[in-house]
Amino acid sequence: MLRKIVLFCIVLGLSFTLFAQRIVVNPEPTREANVLHAKRIWRVIDLREKKNVTAKWPRNPISNVLYNAALSGKLRPYRNDSLNKWYDLEEFVAIGADTFFVKKLIDPNDEDFYTIDTVVDHFKPDEKINLLLLMEDVYFDSKTSREYSQITAIAPLYNKTVSNIDLGLLPLCWFKYYDRKNLESDCRQIFVNSLMYNSGNPYHKFSYMDWFEQRLFTSVIIKESNPYDLFIMDDPEVKRNGINALIKAANVNEQKGNREEDYYER
Repeated sequence: MLRKIVLFCIVLGLSFTLFAQRIVVNPEPTREANVLHAKRIWRVIDLREKKNVTAKWPRNPISNVLYNAALSGKLRPYRNDSLNKWYDLEEFVAIGADTFFVKKLIDPNDEDFYTIDTVVDHFKPDEKINLLLLMEDVYFDSKTSREYSQITAIAPLYNKTVSNIDLGLLPLCWFKYYDRKNLESDCRQIFVNSLMYNSGNPYHKFSYMDWFEQRLFTSVIIKESNPYDLFIMDDPEVKRNGINALIKAANVNEQKGNREEDYYER
């Protein structure tokens, strides 16, 4: 019995070692001439939804993985989805901090005499980040007769508060998920060895890269590339109506499937 336990521990240790040595394999490049159709899509992942809640696993939540990678310099925190300008470390640390003004009485018996203290609440990614915004390129490759979706960037979303005023949801920053030119580290190189909870089989090692590449998350499309650079909610046909926006997003998904069927029939 003792021999079996020792053998099991050795195998388990080897599996952890092998997992920690995983490397990222880039997808095969696609010739531009083979691309029959291409669109850029933005979608939101709600980490509080049942299928996505494993990404908030307390032992290693994805929000901490991304935030700590930026703090350590492993990932560049970009200012927008153009991915051409980034924050330095000091700027990044200050982004998510909430600022409050607190009135402090000088004379407890006279409310007219007081000072205003500024209180800075430092950013706590595991508490503040419940949504992820993905940017991906969707294209049809005539050589393989398949439609592909390649995530290119990720932005954690949080509620920004300044002077007790809620400014709503804002991107903390943008991270490159896939750097085609291999000029810098991207999220895949962080995610590939970053464990997450595997609800299907807790004994099988599972990474955040597996989760994204196998598309095991649920999401809602909020924008597709268009001449006016409008989000679905800002589309004149939607009229900022939530139900209309969901219907429009569903139509975008349906059009993707229809296009793929059309190409197969040609």
